Amino acid sequence: MDYLPPKGMRDFLPDEMRQREEVIEAIKEVYRSFGFVPMETPALESVEVLEKKCGEEIRGQLFRIDDGRLALRFDLTVPLSRVASSNAFPKPFKRYCIAPVWRREEPQKGRLREFLQADIDIIGCPTMRAEAELIACATSAIERLGFSGATVRLNDRRIISAVASRLLPGKESQVLRILDKREKIGNDAVVSMLAELGAKKEDAQRLILELTGGGSNEEKLKIAASYSKEAAEDLKKIIELAREYKVSGIVIDFSLVRGLDYYTGPIFEIRLSDEIGSVGGGGRYDGLLSLYGQGDFAVGISLGIERLMALLKGRKAGKRGVFVAAVKDELYPYALEVAAFLRNRGIAAQTDLNMRNLKKQVEYASLVCRWLAVVGEREKKEGKITLRDLESGKEELVSFEQAAVKIRQ
Repeated sequence: MDYLPPKGMRDFLPDEMRQREEVIEAIKEVYRSFGFVPMETPALESVEVLEKKCGEEIRGQLFRIDDGRLALRFDLTVPLSRVASSNAFPKPFKRYCIAPVWRREEPQKGRLREFLQADIDIIGCPTMRAEAELIACATSAIERLGFSGATVRLNDRRIISAVASRLLPGKESQVLRILDKREKIGNDAVVSMLAELGAKKEDAQRLILELTGGGSNEEKLKIAASYSKEAAEDLKKIIELAREYKVSGIVIDFSLVRGLDYYTGPIFEIRLSDEIGSVGGGGRYDGLLSLYGQGDFAVGISLGIERLMALLKGRKAGKRGVFVAAVKDELYPYALEVAAFLRNRGIAAQTDLNMRNLKKQVEYASLVCRWLAVVGEREKKEGKITLRDLESGKEELVSFEQAAVKIRQ
């Protein structure tokens, strides 16, 4: 019998896990550079908390335990809202969290049942400066990972809700859930489902054409104003502010819905590849905090680590650290001294735990480290190390400090 992980979940072996950690750390560095601070919440929440404003689809995807009273979180926004609604943080409160979430849905490329999200949120800011900063921060993180040419799709929930209301008054939420599936099921299927809901087929077809039609952002802003002048002004402001952040590639897209029911204003997604779909998305959710306590303005964006990793597939994470190899067993204490010195300077250092000869140590080092430090009688006598770059094969006799400088370069 093969003992495999549960459906939609997976093991991450060292090479892949090393790359994941590098990606996570790069994103954290960018988030911190914009002034976001870390915050964590439990993996489990009460079902009552999770179901407040999640929508029917997510409600059916919860992993429930404890007789259905608790469930694994399906995102990081709801737990943040619970915490922020009952704590007096300085406003705006800028938080980041990179952690796993769970949804009981069919696994697909770039999406598992257990997946990692990298969220940033701003609580207590009513202006579109918050949206622009989130988009700028998220696209900066993507660029840090080596991607370019990102497209930011931008819409507003007030616009799409007005569109749905004109089509089928009183059935806006059902219409939005159908429209949110458009990219997965196609336009014809959406028209059929809207017709089953009670819409005239020609009206549904006209709606799809309006949502997916081309035109410049300026032309689309005029259309947006016909549905909601306030929403159109907010979209215009986000585009103008994003330009000041040097963010390009923003496209108003009326077909963008985002299925979660808690969105109340601007919504956005970041795309790098048509094949993999969005790698990030979010929006404004001003009404969510009030469901758990004190209400406030709120907006956030999340990057999907699994989808980014799928795009990074094929890139190898470079080996790091140093293996300190003792020529003879009696020199092992000196190897430990060298390793301790390097570790104290923030360098990952290993020594041989299996009492192997030098040849075997070198073979192992080439599999796990970028650098090899050989210590023999001469090195110990001079208080130095023979440092070898395992990629180029170059080596030289250096002091402990010189070795640390070279390894860190």
